Amino acid sequence: MTTPRKDVFNPIRINAETCVKCNLCDWICPGDLIYKEEDNRETLPVIKYPDECWYCGLCQSICPTNAITVVFPEQMIHNRTDVASLLGKVIE
Repeated sequence: MTTPRKDVFNPIRINAETCVKCNLCDWICPGDLIYKEEDNRETLPVIKYPDECWYCGLCQSICPTNAITVVFPEQMIHNRTDVASLLGKVIE
């Protein structure tokens, strides 16, 4: 199993104290970024590919103990690019 690079922003934060290691986050992640050894209640989930996160929040929404928080990087929160430019649309 690979560990994420330290220079990559990891948007998925898992609280080790409240995580019950249930596997739901691994199961629901559409990008298959979260890895959790199945049927092992001893290990925490691992974010294998943090730079590929879609920020969809499914892992956070399915967590039964609210142990997961999706954190947006600063450049996403304060983005001043208009939607038309982001979508590549030309407004005439």
